[in-house]
Amino acid sequence: MFKHFKSSSVNLLALTLIGGFFIVAFLMRDHPDIHQIWPQLLLGGIAISFFAGLFNYWRLLKISEAPISTIAAAAQGYIELQGTATAEKPLKTPYHGIPCVWYRAWVFANMADKNEPTGIYDSRLLDYSENQMVFTLTDDTGQCSVNPSGAEVIHFEARTWRKNDHRYVEEYLPAGKPLYVLGQLDSRHDVLDKAAAKKHLAEKLANWKANKQQLLNRFDQNRDGQIDLYEWEKARQQAHECLLAEHAMRRGIGSFTLAKPTDNHLFLISAKSPQQLRDIYKNWVVNHLGILGLLSLLWFKFS
Repeated sequence: MFKHFKSSSVNLLALTLIGGFFIVAFLMRDHPDIHQIWPQLLLGGIAISFFAGLFNYWRLLKISEAPISTIAAAAQGYIELQGTATAEKPLKTPYHGIPCVWYRAWVFANMADKNEPTGIYDSRLLDYSENQMVFTLTDDTGQCSVNPSGAEVIHFEARTWRKNDHRYVEEYLPAGKPLYVLGQLDSRHDVLDKAAAKKHLAEKLANWKANKQQLLNRFDQNRDGQIDLYEWEKARQQAHECLLAEHAMRRGIGSFTLAKPTDNHLFLISAKSPQQLRDIYKNWVVNHLGILGLLSLLWFKFS
């Protein structure tokens, strides 16, 4: 359930609602039923603070429990990786042209309301774009691909500026910067299944047969100018061994992909390290526990 909520949204909404409850209580301080309203507002605040604290604690556990791995030693499953991000193809933000590996951008039209003498502006969304292109994560041991589709991207860089009554907003992860990724390493597509192996083997053997003299030099053991069944079987075996070697080499240079988990795990891409994220979530847990304790004391007092 918690993976469907974003950290910044949950914490901001929780603080806003709890603050709103206190404002309502202050405005209604002279209401004859204020002693009945107070406990209801406090119970609402307690529920919200409890949920927000549990949400941050769940995230703290997810980051703490995920096994840390280097890319070369990574095994299929739920893991966390750290490395330098680079785009597989040149990518830049749409308005400032900043080299990046991921971005999302908005354009708003700021239009003055002519019926309002105070010059109030109405902000209308004109355009939105988001890049979901796969990028490469590299550490000292190797590299792998990261598919950001469905990820919660946090602690990104952002720019906002205005021009000709338009407001432009860009959020992006710069290229060549350290990234922390928590997700599912999927290497199943690297398993050479029977159909793929058969197809690749046929292609390799066809390429060998196209150069008959080279084929004879390599596999015509009795030098009779022909490839008999025994020699052809040897050629098939060697072609199969070549395919396995090529496949292992591709895996060695990181031909697997980190992507969105299919279960209830968190998929996170962050410009902050896991230790920084753990500190942030710990602080939020402590803050919400403090608010929860204060609201509980007030509830006992007014109930």
